[in-house]
Amino acid sequence: MAVRKVLVSGGRSGIGAACCEVLAGAGWQVVAADLDPGPQGVTLDVRDPAAWTAAIDAVGPLDAVVNCAGIRTRAGLVDLTLDQWDQVVSTNLTGTFLGTQALFRHLMDAARPGGVVNMASVNFQSAVPGQAHYVASKAAVVAFTKAAAIEGAPLGIRVNAVAPGAIHTPMLEQRLAEPGQREWLEERIPLHRIGAPGDPARAVEFLLSDAASYITGVTLPVDGGWLAS
Repeated sequence: MAVRKVLVSGGRSGIGAACCEVLAGAGWQVVAADLDPGPQGVTLDVRDPAAWTAAIDAVGPLDAVVNCAGIRTRAGLVDLTLDQWDQVVSTNLTGTFLGTQALFRHLMDAARPGGVVNMASVNFQSAVPGQAHYVASKAAVVAFTKAAAIEGAPLGIRVNAVAPGAIHTPMLEQRLAEPGQREWLEERIPLHRIGAPGDPARAVEFLLSDAASYITGVTLPVDGGWLAS
């Protein structure tokens, strides 16, 4: 079987970096894409359609994309600025749309099947205060994943999403530094632990694997039971 190639946006840190590691361990040829990708990666601003085209052209034939680039900021609804809204939505949602669209076009030109995994969040269903823009962006990623899966199915392109809960990444570090937050999270999570980046990364690898060949349009929570409680 030929080695398959995947591009992971946001691949320099956090869950994105774990996806790169897990997929490489599963035999994928992995391209890490980021604003600052390091010496082995490719530069990519996920909000820019031309950047997506350039990145895919640079790395050659692709079989899959993992849309992992994302940001989160905090601001109460009445104080949330349009710039803050646009920054989060353009990265988390528009970036996911552009990455999925770019892979669709790439695979259709070559008449090849492939796969997309998008990064959602348990907050698509379990909202939190002070992050309306983040919650909205992740809920939209889930809806977009379903719509893209319907269009991708006749083309042999599967589209799924992973919804992580509390994962120990740089994005969570600030919250964990606040007194009592780690304890509150561990008590709130039914498995009583904060997840590691490899937890959602292994779910991504599964969804791209042949073992998931009959799965599309699904958002898989990786949350220690958060959404079940």
